[in-house]
Amino acid sequence: MSSPDDANEQGTRPLKLDSPLLVQWEYASEERLAVRNQTYRELAEGTTADEVVFEAVRAAGPDRLLEVGSGTGELAERIREELGADVCAVDVSPRMVELTLARGVDARVADVQDLPFEDGSFDCVLAAWVLYHVPDVDRGLEEIARVLKPGGRLVAATMGVGNLTELWEAIGDKSTRGLTFGADNGEEILRRRFTDVERHDAKGTVVFPNREAMRRFVAATITRAHLADRVPAVVEPFRARTSHVVFTARKP
Repeated sequence: MSSPDDANEQGTRPLKLDSPLLVQWEYASEERLAVRNQTYRELAEGTTADEVVFEAVRAAGPDRLLEVGSGTGELAERIREELGADVCAVDVSPRMVELTLARGVDARVADVQDLPFEDGSFDCVLAAWVLYHVPDVDRGLEEIARVLKPGGRLVAATMGVGNLTELWEAIGDKSTRGLTFGADNGEEILRRRFTDVERHDAKGTVVFPNREAMRRFVAATITRAHLADRVPAVVEPFRARTSHVVFTARKP
């Protein structure tokens, strides 16, 4: 879905980011995603994860790229405009596909677990903050490998350890953990089907100017929205460290 978000595994019945119903509900509209994107884009200092992703794609030098989980299509559009690649995008959300099409990007409703493309159709696949939403990650990666040409590159982004810990602790929660595709297990999972797996860390800081900005962001998260009213009065500005990981890998 092309934008970092945060999840937890607390409680007796935690929300699971790979739940199809949760994903369908969350991405039926773009408002909450837009808030998360705007927060990282406008309030982040230091190395931004989006830039690390973009540079990884640039290094791959794609002629034809597939983005799985395109979200609103911002990244797909940028890759097409700045790198001159032929870009195609898929998303399980009809609304996200509609927004991506509006940017002039070829897009269609499809699931990464069953991609509607022939073998070897692309020389690069981008999966930015989406693989932990996939019920069967191995199946999704199998499909990605299938549609990649031999020697093709995968760029896959996920959350790092301790992302926004200061913010979550301020509302009495804990750091993100237990992702099905995360910083701790992503390399191992990728090595099942890819070679030359490399890890690129993106660390920075989100500087919230006031309590309302913090509350607005928390209210827009996927699994912590119900905790927005817990945001306390804080010393402003409030700083929270960011941590994301971008993996690159090659199809043998």
